[in-house]
Amino acid sequence: MLEGLTVGFILSVALFSGTVLVARLGMRNERKKVVAAALGFGLSQFIWLAIALPGLLLMLRNLHFIRAGMYVFAATNLAYLAYKYFRMQPAQTLSLDELPERSIEVFHSCLVRSLAMPMRLPASMAVILATGLYSNNAVHPTTIPPALLGAALGILWWWGQLALLSICFVRKVPEEITLRSMNKIRPFCGVLFAVLAVAAAMIGL
Repeated sequence: MLEGLTVGFILSVALFSGTVLVARLGMRNERKKVVAAALGFGLSQFIWLAIALPGLLLMLRNLHFIRAGMYVFAATNLAYLAYKYFRMQPAQTLSLDELPERSIEVFHSCLVRSLAMPMRLPASMAVILATGLYSNNAVHPTTIPPALLGAALGILWWWGQLALLSICFVRKVPEEITLRSMNKIRPFCGVLFAVLAVAAAMIGL
């Protein structure tokens, strides 16, 4: 369960564009839309993990002869993500030009946008392997329910606190301070994914 919580939290923090959008909605005092966006991004992350966890389980159980290769692939994936985060452009403003009129449209847009990101599934699998979920626990279907519960808690932790901060505090803090705080997420994720890449390589050896 602890590994699942870690995976859910890491992958939620890594969705930097979603964090910026939620803050922008909060700056416009769109409370319902803040919650809708957070729910959309959180649900999409849970869906990817609900696919990645049993998918990896089946691969590790039935294709154990490529286990080392899976960890090498995960390490490569994570190293690439670290590189992308180090090169990512910072958010420059919290202003928002276009916005759907209804909260349900915001939810749908955020859900679809996150689901459509091509790196979400391989990133989810790579982080699962790097956090040692299947090396610290039995490669058995009974591992999945507590891992999914932990992932749900990790996702709720990040998006819940972000929605709360955006609703209650983002308009009370100068924009440049909010931007400075959010832009620290990029190098943090770069370092985090670099460390996870090393961890995945070491577990696979």
